[in-house]
This record gives sequence, structure tokens and C-alpha cells, in this order.
Amino acid sequence: MNESINIDNDYLIKILKTMIGIDSVLPHEERLASFIADEIRGMGLEPQWHEIAPGRPNVYAAAEFGPGDKFFVFSGHTDTVPAASDWTTDPFEPVEKDGRLYGLGAINMKSGLACSLAAFRALVESQPRRGRLGLAVVVDQEGCSAGARALLKTEFARCDAMLHAEHFFGDTTKNYLPLAVTGKVLYKLTVRGRAAHAFRPLEGGINAVSDAARIVTALDRLKLREHPLFDKGTVCVLKIEGGYKEYSIVVPEHCEIVITRLTVPGETVVLARADMNALIEELGLDSQVTVEIQPPCYEPYFLEVNSPFVKLFKNVYQRVVGTEPFWAGHRGIVDANVFAGEGGIPTVVFGPRGAGHHKAGEFVEIDSLEPVARIYAETAARFLSE
Repeated sequence: MNESINIDNDYLIKILKTMIGIDSVLPHEERLASFIADEIRGMGLEPQWHEIAPGRPNVYAAAEFGPGDKFFVFSGHTDTVPAASDWTTDPFEPVEKDGRLYGLGAINMKSGLACSLAAFRALVESQPRRGRLGLAVVVDQEGCSAGARALLKTEFARCDAMLHAEHFFGDTTKNYLPLAVTGKVLYKLTVRGRAAHAFRPLEGGINAVSDAARIVTALDRLKLREHPLFDKGTVCVLKIEGGYKEYSIVVPEHCEIVITRLTVPGETVVLARADMNALIEELGLDSQVTVEIQPPCYEPYFLEVNSPFVKLFKNVYQRVVGTEPFWAGHRGIVDANVFAGEGGIPTVVFGPRGAGHHKAGEFVEIDSLEPVARIYAETAARFLSE
């Protein structure tokens, strides 16, 4: 490990405050991407500008340190959700109070980006002896992870390991690091029946709404596999739409159902589609039912805690924080579902401590910033040197 790594905490807090002041509510990430690109240029590197849609750029950078074929990447996202209506301060004006820094995106995830930039800068300045270090900042995590999927089409998808800067600090059982993360499937079921006079529905009619209701009431029979960290995933109906637009006495011939499902490791998108088809076949409906999988859709993933990369991270974490990290299964979605679940990149999700993401009063705990940046830098330096 390179003992000369120096994290500039003043720089870290300064750029975090600047980033909070930049509105990057999706899909308007370009201004923040431009700021990050300028910071990279200030390190003597030329960033890559990867526009995945007009005004929506991913920003990448890579530093070549010397002989060695290892490639390590820090990753994060620029977008935030819109500000909640009950902020008592300007959400784009950082407010420092009682050891906390408040503002939209403070914890989700501009503080993680600031730590990544500070760690990347520290390593560029200290110049480890070997390997390649990358920084990848993507758009659309709060949407459909289009930026993360675009990254998988670049050289950064071939990195050997990744630290992803989401808001999991890992120092308590409640504030754990994700050991496994659920996936997500969005079903769209189209039920096609046959119209007839609704006073005489048995004279050739097939009621698509009634058959849709049979599917919905049978969802407790959908095959859901178990996982020791999660038990089973979940299924929830989001929308049912069918029947007349203007009042008419007609047997409904069309109905659509939208269902979201969380999947556990071991369940794939392919299996989830097969499970739904099997349930529908079991019901023996008269209607014709088409099962589609719509975006956003994510594969679950499981982190191999005994891998050399994760062991190295745990050692650095314990030395800096003073305890081993707590690991647990996470019911939710992060861009690591794309990086690890789809791209197969070994990815540890770890970032500063705070609270209130997606709420008014979002904050990061300032004293967690420097340790996170240090863990990033030292993990990367040791990974590249070993």
C-alpha cells in the first residue's frame, strides 16, 4: 500500500458544496457532468464525454500508473430526484449545521462523488507504481440506469473491480453494506378476450377484465424462490386498465396489467418470465395472454465476500473505521445491479454516512467523508499494487 496517500479534506468539502449547488435533477445532469469534467482536467487528465442522450453525458477518466494489467474503477451517478416540497431551506444551497451538511443530493449521492473525486485526485498525485485507475460518473440512476448500461458498452466494463459510491457506510446492522441486492422485473400482461353484448355475455363473449382479475388473485401462487438473506422476493400489482372508455354494454375484450416483482439471487429475468407464463397456463383462461418484460429491469447479484478484492476492502475498512463492516441483503436497486448483476464486475457498494435521501432535509455527516475517501484510495492503491 502507498503510505503517501493524502486526502485533501478541504478540497473534498469544497467540491461537495459546489456540487450540491448545481441542479442535476434527472434528466438535467449536464451541468454537473461539466463540473466533474473540469475537475478531471485540473488533475492533468482529459475526460471522456459519453453522451447517452442529448444533454445527458456520462463522464469517464483513466490514469495510467505503470506496468500491470489491473484496472480499478470508482463509480457514481450525477442525477438526483426532484426536491421534495417541504424543504425549509433552499435544497440547492448547502447548509452546514451540527456536523451535518444539508442539501439535495447531499447523501444520494454527491458526497459519494466528492469522495471518489478526492480519492482519484490523491492517487493521481501520489502515482502508485502500477496499474490503471478509472473514474466513471453516469446519469439516470434514479430513472432506468441508462447511464450504467451505456458504461457496459465501454472499456470500463472490463475493469477488474469497482467501488460504487452509494450511501451505505456499513458501521451498524441498520447501516449495512449490501452483500446481495434484489433484482427487479416489470411485467406487462396483455389480456385479449372477445367482445359480445354484456346482457348476453355467454353468447361468444370472453371477458378480458374477468380473466385479468383471475390472474391478479392468483399471484400468491406465482413461484418465488427462497434465498437465505431475503426469504422470498415480492410481487405487487401497479396498474390494471381495461373495459370501456365511454360507457357501453360490451364484454371487455382487452385488459392490461402491470406488475412489479423483486427477485432474489438465483432468480433471473428469464426465469421470472417463465414463472408468469406457467401461472397463466395453470389457470386455463379463455383469454389469450401475452407476457412482456418492460424496462426498468434489473438482475439481482450476490457479492463473494471471500474474494481477494472484498477481503482487501474489508482489511482497509477495518483499519480506517476500527471495526469490520456489517453486511446484509438489500431490498432495492442500485447501479451495481447493472455493473455486477449484468456486467459481472466485482462491485462493493460503499459511501458516506447520512440520511434523508429522497426527502426534505437530506444530509451527510461531515466526519464520514474523509474516512470514505481514504478507504477508496487505499483500497484502489493496494488492489493495483498487489
